Amino acid sequence: MLATTSARIAPFRGLRRLDVSRDLGDVAGLIDEAFANEPDHAGRAIASEFRSLSRFGPLLWLLDRISLGYQDWFTGFVWVEEGRVVGNVSLNREGDAPGRWLVSNVAVAAPYRGRGVGQQLMRASLDFLRSRRAKVAFLMVRRENEGAIRLYRDLGFVEVGGKVTLRRETPPDRLNEPPLEAGWKLRDVRFNDARALYDLARAATPEPLLHVQPAHYDAWAAETEEGPGEWLLAKLGHRTSYRWVLEERSTILAHLRLEISRKKYHRVRLTVHPSARGRVELALLSRALNLLQRAPVLPVLADVGGDEAVAMSLLRAWGFAESRWLVVMSRRMDMELGTEE
Repeated sequence: MLATTSARIAPFRGLRRLDVSRDLGDVAGLIDEAFANEPDHAGRAIASEFRSLSRFGPLLWLLDRISLGYQDWFTGFVWVEEGRVVGNVSLNREGDAPGRWLVSNVAVAAPYRGRGVGQQLMRASLDFLRSRRAKVAFLMVRRENEGAIRLYRDLGFVEVGGKVTLRRETPPDRLNEPPLEAGWKLRDVRFNDARALYDLARAATPEPLLHVQPAHYDAWAAETEEGPGEWLLAKLGHRTSYRWVLEERSTILAHLRLEISRKKYHRVRLTVHPSARGRVELALLSRALNLLQRAPVLPVLADVGGDEAVAMSLLRAWGFAESRWLVVMSRRMDMELGTEE
C-alpha cells in the first residue's frame, strides 16, 4: 500500500504581469478605493470601464495570446496578496508618437501601503519599458501625495508641468463683467478655427510638458464640431456646451469652453496664449460664470494650467478652492539605452 500525502499549495503572492482576462475586475475595485475623492469622478469612470472590459475575459485572453498589438494598448503589473490584487500600475503607449508611454492607475490598497509594493511595481514597469525601447515615460500625481512624488523622483522622474481643477459648490453670484478692450472680438468657435486652436494649445503648453503630452490637432479639430454625443446630450436637456474664442485682429488669444449640466456639475476650461495672460482672464471667466445664473444649482469645476496664476487668483477670489492639482512628471528612458542625441 502506497502512502500518499497532499501538500497544500500556497496561493501566489507578489509581483506579476497584469492578466487582462482575469484581473480587470479586481483592478477596478482597487482604483475605486484609491481615487474615490476625484472631483470629477475620473477614477470612477476608469473603474467602470475596466469592469465592462472584464466581461470579455475570454476574448481579451485570446487577443493577448495571439499578439494583435493588444499588449501595447493596455498592459501593466499587479501585486497579489491572499489571492487578490492589492497593487497595480497600468502602462499605455501614448498617442501616435513612437516611444512615449503613460504610467497610470498607480494604486496600492491601504493595508499594504508602506511595504515597498508601489516601488516594486514601478521598477518592474520601468524594466518593461526598457525592454520596449521606450523613449519617455510620464505620469500624473496629486501634488499633496508627497510620498508618491518622492518615490517617482527617486526613480528618475522630474516635474514638467501641472494641471489644476478648482471647485465651487454652487455658481457664484453675478460678477462684474469688464468691457472688452478695443480690437477684441468674442465669438463662437468656427469650423475653420482648428489650426489656430491647435497652435494656441501648443503655445499655451509649457515646453517641457509639450514633449510628453503634445497637443493633438485632431482633438482641437473636434472642438470645432458638435459630435453626435454632445448633440444628443443637448437634445435630451442633460448638457449645454458653449465654445468661444477671443480674437484680436484675427489672432486668437484665448479659448473658453463652458459646459452647463442638469445633473452632475458645470465645467469651464480656459486656454490663454502666454502673450495675453493677465489681460483676458477677467473678461472671459466672468462672462462664462454669469451664464450659470439661470443654470441648476450644482458644483462648478474650473480647469486651468498649473502656470496660469492670474486665472487661479481670480477663481480663488470668487470662492473657488483647489480640488485637484496634478503634477505631471516624466522620465527619459532613451538615455539609458544609449540613443540620446
